[in-house]
Amino acid sequence: MSIDARVLAAVPHGIWVMSASGEVAYANPRAQQCGAGESWFSVVHPEDAEAVRREAADRHARLEPYELTCRLRAHDGTFRRHEAHFVPVRDDDGLPVQWIVTATDISDRDETHALLETLVAERGQAQAFRSVIMEDLAEGLFTVDGDGNITSMNRAAREMLGWEEKELLGLSAHAALHAPARSGTARPERECELRRIGMAGLSVQMVEETFTRRDGSTFEVVCSIAPLGRGDYGSGAVITFRDVTEARRAEVEVRHDQKLESLGRLSAGLAHEINTPIQFVGDNTRFLADAYRDMLELLLVYRACMEPSLGEVQWDERTRRASEAEDKADIEYLAAEIPAAVSQSLEGVERVASLVRAMKSFSYKDSTEKSYADLNEAIRTTFTVARNEVKYVADVRLELGDLPDVLCHRGDLNQVFLNLLVNAADALKDKDGRGEIRIRSAVDGDTVVIGFADNGPGIPEEIQQSIFEPFFTTKEVGKGTGQGLALARAVLEQHGGSIEVRSTVGEGTEFVLRLPINGEPDA
Repeated sequence: MSIDARVLAAVPHGIWVMSASGEVAYANPRAQQCGAGESWFSVVHPEDAEAVRREAADRHARLEPYELTCRLRAHDGTFRRHEAHFVPVRDDDGLPVQWIVTATDISDRDETHALLETLVAERGQAQAFRSVIMEDLAEGLFTVDGDGNITSMNRAAREMLGWEEKELLGLSAHAALHAPARSGTARPERECELRRIGMAGLSVQMVEETFTRRDGSTFEVVCSIAPLGRGDYGSGAVITFRDVTEARRAEVEVRHDQKLESLGRLSAGLAHEINTPIQFVGDNTRFLADAYRDMLELLLVYRACMEPSLGEVQWDERTRRASEAEDKADIEYLAAEIPAAVSQSLEGVERVASLVRAMKSFSYKDSTEKSYADLNEAIRTTFTVARNEVKYVADVRLELGDLPDVLCHRGDLNQVFLNLLVNAADALKDKDGRGEIRIRSAVDGDTVVIGFADNGPGIPEEIQQSIFEPFFTTKEVGKGTGQGLALARAVLEQHGGSIEVRSTVGEGTEFVLRLPINGEPDA
């Protein structure tokens, strides 16, 4: 085999030499795999053949090279797209005597090109889609790189913060969002919840934060963080947030109103609790007024007996008069009863003062900021306020352990404690004999555990999960709104804690509350 023949055999393209009329004079091995017979056009796909013949006739008439794309039969009988080049071979007079045809399989290239075009188009559409979504999203959204620096912001974020995107690009998200407020106090970076979560590479929903606007004012937000990798923000993160300042303020107002509503329900009992000591304070005060009058009369007799104007009146006569006055005043009785009346009155005044303090503490209106509070004292206060609701149906045992102060919204927890205590009392009203309510508190690691237990009828297992849903109640119409336990769960979740029910029908129920001591949910 000559060198030219070896070269033609090795070329990975189909090569044909055909006459001016289209008959095949030579086909290399690759072309022979296509099954070319007497005519090159026999290997063209039937659907492409007419167009190819028409193009060939036109170009052959003009005696010029040309190329076209069509489907040619492959060695396995399938048709694949080829790019065919036609070059005329002329004689000495310049007339075409043959045509050399080379065909290159471009199916894979076309598929790759089409795939690339599709990917580019899809990426462009995705970018456009993301751009539209970001800009039209009602929530604020910004992205950060691996160092926590802002890389983009949407319209809602710009409007809520009061900055233009170009002014914050490249800045630390912490520095931009926690800039010194109007007070001039800068927030330490170590206290930045977003940075802590971002550095841990966590995906977190519902993180409560306080952002600072361009004008120095602050607003409450709830954030969601989606990391794009690991490490210090990994490859970056997407952070969305929404302004909940008004919602939080409204929640505080609603809960405060619910506390006042609860006090309204307890008002008759509170009035009785106040009236009882006031009555015996009044009785004792009237007794002391009478005792004062008797003692004053006795004192006047004593003074009269000592007057010089009595002259020669014998001492025996004087002592007789004083003794008669003492008998009339019943001095021994007064000596015994006056201290007792004073002591009882002071005790009654303290009972009233204690109840007023408890009412004031219970109805305490929380600010938006949490503060450390003594939860044992909050439980005692709640029991004092609700005593009249409970004392006729149950004995209450307080088993309160030593607790550290807990970072919380004390007023909200007061409401939760009251709801649970009143619910326990309601559950015992139809019990034969007196029931028992046990309130316990203890420390479990970094968590405070509080339990409200009763030995009432219990809660059927099939509804135990439903009792925390809003408006679900087992009480008769007019006796319950179904909001108490829903509120309790919402308050506990807001504190990063939890509430669960443990109940056995016929034995009783216990609600167990878990609260992180420092206001942080368990990791």
